[in-house]
Amino acid sequence: MWQRIERARIDAKPEAIWRVIADVSGHDKLAGSGEVRSITLDGPVEPGTWFTSEIDVGEVRPPFISRNRIDVVKEPLELRWTSYPPLDPGETELHQLEISWWFKLTPGKGETLVEHGFRLPNPRAGTAELAALLDRTARLQTIGTGMQRTLENLRVAAGG
Repeated sequence: MWQRIERARIDAKPEAIWRVIADVSGHDKLAGSGEVRSITLDGPVEPGTWFTSEIDVGEVRPPFISRNRIDVVKEPLELRWTSYPPLDPGETELHQLEISWWFKLTPGKGETLVEHGFRLPNPRAGTAELAALLDRTARLQTIGTGMQRTLENLRVAAGG
């Protein structure tokens, strides 16, 4: 399993931050990686709603469409979703990646601690190949840098 968590204190109330992160259709503008090209939400922001993301990760693989399912909505404190990138040719459902993403907000005095997380459990097949790809492309470092930029974008968007 691979995981990365970034945190930032933002001088804004959770409700102001929530308005930004709950606008899932706007995550392409929020994402600090520059890899999210567009998002199409297929319903309200609630558990079980699906959305698609057009993603371009450069050297890792050609641009693709990822399916995503909203898993947790606890307004104004937590939003979680799972991303399912498409399988590569020759892969089976055993290779399916299930990438969890989240924002968790903890109110404080005049500020909010925002946790932005990423978790990639081992797939049922192809773990060694995935580990080699992540290492060769420094993908986890790239993801972490993008998450830090996302938090900065969130700070600006929330007015804090």
